[in-house]
Amino acid sequence: MSSTIKDVAKMAGVSISTVSKFINGGNVLEENRLQIENAIETLNYQVNTVARGMKTRKTMSVGVLIPSLADYYGVSILSCIDQELYNSGYSTIICDYSQTDPTGASDKINFLINKQIDGIIMQPINVHQEDIDRAAKADVPIVFVDIEDPSVACDSVTIDNVDIAYRITQHFIDNGHKRIGFIGGQEGVNTTDDRVRGYKDALEKAGIKPSAELIHLENVSEESGYLAMMRFMNLKNPPTAVFASGNDLTCGAVMFANEKHIKIPEDLSFVGFENQTIAHVYNPTLTIGIQPIRKIGQTAARMLLERMSGEYEGGPRNIRLKAVIDFGASVKKI
Repeated sequence: MSSTIKDVAKMAGVSISTVSKFINGGNVLEENRLQIENAIETLNYQVNTVARGMKTRKTMSVGVLIPSLADYYGVSILSCIDQELYNSGYSTIICDYSQTDPTGASDKINFLINKQIDGIIMQPINVHQEDIDRAAKADVPIVFVDIEDPSVACDSVTIDNVDIAYRITQHFIDNGHKRIGFIGGQEGVNTTDDRVRGYKDALEKAGIKPSAELIHLENVSEESGYLAMMRFMNLKNPPTAVFASGNDLTCGAVMFANEKHIKIPEDLSFVGFENQTIAHVYNPTLTIGIQPIRKIGQTAARMLLERMSGEYEGGPRNIRLKAVIDFGASVKKI
């Protein structure tokens, strides 16, 4: 027979109301908290989240919204977010949406609000202030990951994209490269624009004029990375180095190089982004930019928990973390 809240209260030596307050996130005396936690563990007491939701108007569920479930970044960060939320008693509802659908994100936000979730963590593309306002009216805070949108008042966790792109480009320049190709995502997206800015800043500081023919901005896909590398290599004066600024872009670019027997770094120096697996499988080991995925996910989850609990009620926050370069053997000195 399952244990009840009455059993927990009896073993802990406190009132049922004190146990209920603790379960629903209220503050109790430290001594009582320890006794209740011990009783819950000993009795294997399972909280009835449905009943608690009816009482507190909280479902203890969070929506996680990413553009594609096939995207390396989205899937990687998802597990980190889920674990952090699970440790705080929350379950996750996972949704994806099309980046090319202008109402895709709005439709899924509405879907999650109708599911009465308590909060949302998402990669925002085509998100507008009215979406955030609609969620706020339903008491559903939203935290962005990967992309900071200054036009929308919302908490966000990003990396310093200008800095990492600058340092990778500078690494090429330090090794004598002047014609450096850049492969990025969709223009107009904050993440892409910042990486382009870092790339251009490094070139201009070194007295190298950025060339439009060496910048490929489309979408973050293997196909885009493949086509970008094809375009670069078919130029009359191809680049001596290429930076692919996303995981799928990196995979696509490397696929083209392998198919055409372009040797890295003998024929072309190359730096990828995000995925350490491909970096260490490829021979020689690729130099690659690495995002702190786990820290991004944990930070976003904690920011949302602070919003949902009312611990933080101030203005929008942006936490910008540092990415690192994992140096391999894919950049040749010329």
